[in-house]
Amino acid sequence: MLYIVVEFGILIILGILIYFILSKQVYDEVDDRLYGKARSVAEKLEHSSFHYWSFHLHEFSGHFHGSVQLVAANGIVQFSSNSTLIGRGGNEISKALGSAMKGESTIFVSTRSLLNRDNIRVVAMPVHRAGHVVAVILLGRSTSEIQGFFKWLYLLGGMLGLFSMLISSVAGYIMARKALKPINEITSTARAVAAGDLSRRLQSDVQDKEIHILVKALNKMFTDLETSFMAQKRFTADASHELRIPLTILKGEVEVALRHPRSEEEYKHLLKQHLDIIERMQRIVNDLLTLASADAGLLELAQEPVDLSLLLQEVAQHHLILFAENHINLSMDIQDNLEVMGDAGHIERVVFNLLNNAFKYAPEHSTVSLSAHAEHDTAVIRIQDEGPGISEEHQTRLFDRFYRADDARARNKGGGAGLGLAICKRIVEAHKGDISVRSREGEGAEFLVRLPLSSANPAFSQRLNRVIEQK
Repeated sequence: MLYIVVEFGILIILGILIYFILSKQVYDEVDDRLYGKARSVAEKLEHSSFHYWSFHLHEFSGHFHGSVQLVAANGIVQFSSNSTLIGRGGNEISKALGSAMKGESTIFVSTRSLLNRDNIRVVAMPVHRAGHVVAVILLGRSTSEIQGFFKWLYLLGGMLGLFSMLISSVAGYIMARKALKPINEITSTARAVAAGDLSRRLQSDVQDKEIHILVKALNKMFTDLETSFMAQKRFTADASHELRIPLTILKGEVEVALRHPRSEEEYKHLLKQHLDIIERMQRIVNDLLTLASADAGLLELAQEPVDLSLLLQEVAQHHLILFAENHINLSMDIQDNLEVMGDAGHIERVVFNLLNNAFKYAPEHSTVSLSAHAEHDTAVIRIQDEGPGISEEHQTRLFDRFYRADDARARNKGGGAGLGLAICKRIVEAHKGDISVRSREGEGAEFLVRLPLSSANPAFSQRLNRVIEQK
């Protein structure tokens, strides 16, 4: 409606401007013709005898389409063609006649009549003799043709204006509906998503660039929202499941212990079992808090230089006795002077989790390899075991929280909660690195951790030092 009102206002303004410009041009042309005719007859009268004036005026009025009058200086009408001009349409012509009698060169006036049917355009021009005004020639021409032309112009302009407004209204309505269609779809889809239908997506294939970008952004937001909601739902279900089992065991053992009196040793044995269950629950809760902090971007990391080579050697030393008791060999190949920037405690936790995972699946009398080398500006840590391996279907979800591969293949059946690798992934990513796994069933598994070096590649430094020494 605003568009139609604006267009209507523009058409009205343009119509008024066209009317004034065109009417001025038309009336200027009429005045020029009247002036030329009046000048011609006035010059004839001024250069001829009074006895020939009547002849000249009759001759002129014979081919002039309009009224001709000659009024003497004493006010007597000496010639009048088909109709008198004085007194028509008010006193405008009389005023023009009086002004011409006073010596004014040329006066143009227009008459006014009811409905503009008999309006005429009149020119009054004095006739001079010996420097005095002896008569005034009046020429009048009807403006009915001009009024008729403007009437048709008004009618045609009005019809074209209404037609253009109608076409513009229909086109504007269609364009508005087309433009608002994706907005309506966005509204309905947003309401459906807000109501819980997180699978809804926008299907509009619009050409408008801004709307297309908005649709893509909203679809991505809906997808992320669904993924986040499903992950939260799965996380809640898995966390409830992992905590429900130890709580159920703890409740059952407490109920059994309270059924009848027991000895001090029996109570100690029960309390020790309960303590183990509580510690397992505490580890799960701590891991959940770590993952929640990482997801919220609140994982606290110290930013300080870490001697990665020394850290890996210390972690490996802590596992030597454990590996030896289970007849597993630990092989180490760690490059010296590897330095990264980050939190030593969290990096140590990653290596601990990966070595414990390798120990869990490594068979007796097998070898677990721990190596670390610099590749360009990255430190690459490899931990490889000779266990049963991991199938491809498990590898894609291995770093998901609470996800565990087939525990039946583990040498140590005391499986964890499935949070270790998820925590490793979050910690490595927080250090701007990445973690991956390569494995085939029956051929063991190899975990790779890549962390950016904070110093120059040690191999490059060694080669540079050798070149300097040679020189």
